[in-house]
Amino acid sequence: MENKKSVNVRYSNRPVKVAFIVPLSDDSTQWILDGIFDEAYTRWGGVKSLLIPFSNDDFISDRYLDWLERYDPDFVYSYVDLTPEQINIINERSLPIEMIKHEVHGEVERWNQFIPSWPYGFVPIRAISTINSPYAKYQVWSNEIQPNMYITQHFQNDEYRLLPDNFGISQGGGGSNLGRQNVFGTVCYCAQDLPTYNNVGNERCHSLAELLGKLAQKQVKTFSTLSSIHSSTINHPNVYEWSNSFNLFVGDTAEDRLNFWNSRLLSENNERHDFSALCISKAHLDDDNFLIALGTFINAHNFKGYGNGPNSLSIRSLSIAREDCQQLAQQLQNYTYSSVMVPSNFDSPALPSERAISGHYSIESERTRSLKVYERDNQFVVDEIEHFKYLTPDLYDFKTGQCVSNLYIEKPKENYVVVGGFNDWKLPRRLEATLAFTKNRAKVSRHGSITVIPDAPQQIFNGIPQHELTITLFIPSEEEVLKCLVLEHTHRMRFERDMRIQLFTKKYYGLELSDKGQKHRGVISLFNGDLSHAGILANSYWREIVRKSIDNDKASFSLDKLISIINQKALVSLAHITDQMRLGDVGKTKQYLINNLKDTIEYLVHQNVLIQEYRWRCSYCGNENGLTLDTIKLDNNCSICNKLHKTPIDMAWEYKVAPFITSALIEQNGLTVLWAIAHLMDIYRHAQAFYLPEINLFKDREGNENNEIDLLAVIDGKFVAAEVKLSAASFVDNPHEVTAFIDEIQRLSPDIAFLICEQYCQEQIDVDEYKEKIEEVADNIREKAPNVEVKIIIANEVDSFTEIPIELGPYGERTHAFLERLKE
Repeated sequence: MENKKSVNVRYSNRPVKVAFIVPLSDDSTQWILDGIFDEAYTRWGGVKSLLIPFSNDDFISDRYLDWLERYDPDFVYSYVDLTPEQINIINERSLPIEMIKHEVHGEVERWNQFIPSWPYGFVPIRAISTINSPYAKYQVWSNEIQPNMYITQHFQNDEYRLLPDNFGISQGGGGSNLGRQNVFGTVCYCAQDLPTYNNVGNERCHSLAELLGKLAQKQVKTFSTLSSIHSSTINHPNVYEWSNSFNLFVGDTAEDRLNFWNSRLLSENNERHDFSALCISKAHLDDDNFLIALGTFINAHNFKGYGNGPNSLSIRSLSIAREDCQQLAQQLQNYTYSSVMVPSNFDSPALPSERAISGHYSIESERTRSLKVYERDNQFVVDEIEHFKYLTPDLYDFKTGQCVSNLYIEKPKENYVVVGGFNDWKLPRRLEATLAFTKNRAKVSRHGSITVIPDAPQQIFNGIPQHELTITLFIPSEEEVLKCLVLEHTHRMRFERDMRIQLFTKKYYGLELSDKGQKHRGVISLFNGDLSHAGILANSYWREIVRKSIDNDKASFSLDKLISIINQKALVSLAHITDQMRLGDVGKTKQYLINNLKDTIEYLVHQNVLIQEYRWRCSYCGNENGLTLDTIKLDNNCSICNKLHKTPIDMAWEYKVAPFITSALIEQNGLTVLWAIAHLMDIYRHAQAFYLPEINLFKDREGNENNEIDLLAVIDGKFVAAEVKLSAASFVDNPHEVTAFIDEIQRLSPDIAFLICEQYCQEQIDVDEYKEKIEEVADNIREKAPNVEVKIIIANEVDSFTEIPIELGPYGERTHAFLERLKE
């Protein structure tokens, strides 16, 4: 293999995260919940799914949106027709891999028409795959063998909801709901008169009270447990008031059922508790046998309480009055050792507090795998899901389905070293950004990873199901990433079968660096690609030198002349350096700057940015001759008349800005653009900042119409566009430029749009007028592009633009030696 630089890729696997949007006022809401519960209990990690109530009047409350954002779902599955505005809000808050609208074909007749249907090519891993895990057992002190019997139900889910709502009654997979010999069996809740020829399981049970008793005695198990174990990487906030008491929801309305489901998310972030909540109909509590069985169940499974007090049981309801709940609490207290109470917020929705939302989320962590890739295009096999190791060969068919992988991809960067870590890509939270990295379904997560759904094999080999999951991975250039953010065809590809297709807006057909952009790259290349070093040309000291050279291509400067610029600076203009460097007095400050200036001149000469010349005027023909370090000799000849000139021992060097620098920065305020780019990158001081300068953006294939933008960048994970002008006046007084910039922002839709000007205008008397005008233009842009943050920077109001810089350039031997002497 060639000696290529490797790229580190780290990834971990987890279950898929799903948020369901549920209408509470719909005639089908109860059936919708039946369908969601049925599917979620059969999916690995499905118990951790989030239910978001939707209101026709209020859309989704801010607290649920906050929870959705922090949950960071892979799929948003909606049972509601959302407006483009609502879709955009959900997308901005959560950026799911896919946003799916549930479709019911034909007349609505049964609850199972609302079972979620996943998009083509995606099949989640089933909860049944955890059945051989030691965590599937009840956590007891005894080593006795536990019966491996699971609860099922023959009745339709909407006939008797206690079991389907609380425990799950299906193993999923679309086949029969029976057990498997020598692995597990089923106990089916069914009608007493069901004919014996109906094979509904290993055992039959005709009483809910009896089944609760079996659960209390740990003689039967639930599919809900299989769904929840090995899914601790899906984090929800752990809220004290919900987690320190067993929550019993009384009521059978959609609100009761939805809040019961969500309450478990707030109180069950580990595998220590088999159950943390129940939802039962009030009618069940009229049955003494049921009450006895319920009390026994709670005694067996409730270990939650406050401090050293007794175990706690909270009665909650969104459909029953407090007085009725208190009566039920008194009634139930006779059957349980737990302290039964009706909390003050008994009818509050199950929602995390603001504090819990902000403080109780951690980065999802699972066993991390690491690999190195050397090629631009790669495909690798994802390591097998951790709990699959418990499956015996006769259960390998349970290995089917797809997980989700969180990828952290190292970003190769020259001249930059991360100590004790990795310089990972930090991308804008946009789906199209992932197209530069993978063909798999993917998104950019809230934590900065690329969340990918590995591809599953589509064929069976020799009759044996194939279980290897694969990820296609590209190692793109910075330009390729920016193209994915800008070009129209990438957006169409990503949203083709998604609710967000409604958000599609016109983008650009193509882009290319303009001549100015190529020259900018040339300038940076002279500094070995280091923008922070190239940016010194735009600081207040060297900017003056460069501009004099632009105005006069023969301009050159002696060392004494360059030093005199420092010596002529007033005390007050150097005070910030004296204070920050703790130099004590302005004399030492000037000595420091002079040493740093000499180091910088030496550096710029070696980088071919400055030309070091010895110049003399021929005494015979008057020609001005110049020789560089590379060409000077003891005996030199005039380039015109060939008269001999001997090099004097006291010759004085002159320094001239290289012609390429002046030609590159003379066009279209290139020096201001260089300062603007260096300034934005320096604000964030982040290795992840990358950009394209001076770009032509083509609106169509023919390239007849195009926009120009001075900067496209990704800075600290934000997509940035910037227009740079010498003065605000030249921009606001040109309606065509304002209109073009608005069109650019609407098409690009960056996170932040910068309008950067070196000054307001030429005449000081007009400054206030143009301050108002530029703000009016900014307000107009905000109105036309409401999702874009618009910022204005006026360079001569920025200290780093106007002040003498603390560092004129890179430190060299002289600067280091001076600072060492100060320590003595």
